[in-house]
Amino acid sequence: MAQITRVELTNAPAATIELFDELDSTNSRMRERFTDHGERFSPFHTIATTSQTAGRGRLDREWSAPPGASLAMSVYLEFDAAAARDSIGWVSLAGGLAVVEAVRTLAPQLADRVRVKWPNDVLIDGLKVCGILGELLGVVDGGRAFACVLGIGVNVALEQDALPTPTSTSLLLSGASVEPDALAAAIVRALATRMVALAAAGGDADAAGLRAELTEVSSTVGARVRITLPGNDLLEGRAVGIGAGGELEIEDADGTRLVNVGDVEHVRPLEGGWTQ
Repeated sequence: MAQITRVELTNAPAATIELFDELDSTNSRMRERFTDHGERFSPFHTIATTSQTAGRGRLDREWSAPPGASLAMSVYLEFDAAAARDSIGWVSLAGGLAVVEAVRTLAPQLADRVRVKWPNDVLIDGLKVCGILGELLGVVDGGRAFACVLGIGVNVALEQDALPTPTSTSLLLSGASVEPDALAAAIVRALATRMVALAAAGGDADAAGLRAELTEVSSTVGARVRITLPGNDLLEGRAVGIGAGGELEIEDADGTRLVNVGDVEHVRPLEGGWTQ
């Protein structure tokens, strides 16, 4: 059985969070209910757990953690199909911004240390604390909108020996004790604020304020990076900005180019680690 919580939102109807003790994968559970059982969720409906046993991240990487030490959550979103053609890349980026706001709200001592690494991670002191995976579920209302699930995984209380990689951290190790249910609610509120603004602006991330916000909290913009593209092709240069569609703007000896989220396998710093 799940613990059911209703979260009041500023510019949208209240959202429901279903918090389970354990699930195999929150994204898979939402996809199964939407696709196999025809369940139409309300926007920002969330399935969450503090023990995910078979989660998957970007590029199908395994994501799991000891019971009770992490938060895995999947948020249902609907995005206007016309706007999505140019701005669907902002869905995952808005998720990163939402996590940053939630952490700053619940753990203000981390406010200056939490950043977004383009395209789908949140870092504290340059170490990964959160990963994000957006997936398309299908279309609704005769193709008027895309139904999406945004999966968010946060290392809440992992100890050092339980971290998945040497470049990972947790909120606890960073000096913050946060309850997973409060974190889930804060993320949903912050995500709803940004997605409602993006929808109201017709997918224009500048009008919605998202591009300026991301540029401000990005650990990637301003850094020299090495990007691994499909086929192991490499692109090296300086990340100088964020494109209107959420692309990363790279400057190298040949000029400036935009790199789409879907064309990237890895983004690594060329010099040292990610800065704050």
